[in-house]
Amino acid sequence: MDRREFVNLTVGSVIAVGGSLFLVTCGSSSSTDNSPAAPPMQSGTQITYTTSNVAAHFHTFPVDLSAFSAPPAAGVSGSTSTDAGHAHTVAISMADLQNVDGGQIVLVTTGSSSGHTHVLTLVQIG
Repeated sequence: MDRREFVNLTVGSVIAVGGSLFLVTCGSSSSTDNSPAAPPMQSGTQITYTTSNVAAHFHTFPVDLSAFSAPPAAGVSGSTSTDAGHAHTVAISMADLQNVDGGQIVLVTTGSSSGHTHVLTLVQIG
């Protein structure tokens, strides 16, 4: 998915509810669609991103807000939430974090687990 497709899917709507910002998306999610299964959500000092929906499931991955404003040289890495009996590894580079902080949309593919990968769509929401 390119930036134009993502913008068309998201319709550019942001809703503030209870101090959290939500990027509202519309459209369907299929095994070949890299769209996030749910919008990113800020809670406290973290943004939780949701992966694309693959094989009827998805995962989440939190990123500290400070990782965008002052990205670590090694970037950010870790494991997604567990769903369908497995998790995936995630590695977000320093350059990707800087690009998100600069307002770009960055797609990050997870490591393979159970024979598939997911895509995280990183966007600035606050």
